[in-house]
Amino acid sequence: MAGSLNILVSGVGGQGLITLSTIIARAALRRGVDALVAETHGLSQRGGIVTVHVRLGDVDAPLVPRGAADAVLSMELIEAVRSLAYLRPGGTVVVNDYLVPPPLPGVEVPPAQRLIEELGRRAGRLVVVPATSEALRLGDSRVANMVLLGAALEAGVFEGYIDEAAVEEAIREAWPRAAEINLAALRAGREAARKALEAVAAAPRSP
Repeated sequence: MAGSLNILVSGVGGQGLITLSTIIARAALRRGVDALVAETHGLSQRGGIVTVHVRLGDVDAPLVPRGAADAVLSMELIEAVRSLAYLRPGGTVVVNDYLVPPPLPGVEVPPAQRLIEELGRRAGRLVVVPATSEALRLGDSRVANMVLLGAALEAGVFEGYIDEAAVEEAIREAWPRAAEINLAALRAGREAARKALEAVAAAPRSP
């Protein structure tokens, strides 16, 4: 297909970022869309920084250039802000409202609300969802990544490249025995994003 979609997936080790990226790629391939996935930070240490580049469509290099990502999907607020260097002007950020303090003594961590405000200033569109909270409500924190993916679907991040049916097929293929909870997480993410987008639309505009 003509054109490409560049996505940066970020967070910390243990949040299922490679899995999230793989599901996106599998869904794309099911729709006949080429997909490249490249991890630039290892998962060897739980809690360490993880960045995954996902490129769909007409691409020939695995890494998203800085300033070229159409969307940033982040499981953690600090890493979402750090990932903004990759976002193109007007790009979309879909982020979990979860904050993981860096494992370094003496490092001042900004409040979550300040990080969200920074994201709002620099992103063309910002969708904040309680992915971790929704996953815990469903009974398994590990499905927070699928909540975030559902939110990205609802936000239209993948429009023209993959659809919800393709993602559901990829989930069923990846987890035959655990498909239902992951699909429930996907639906929860769509609903959370719908509410977030409605709240933004209803908010009074600055003069």
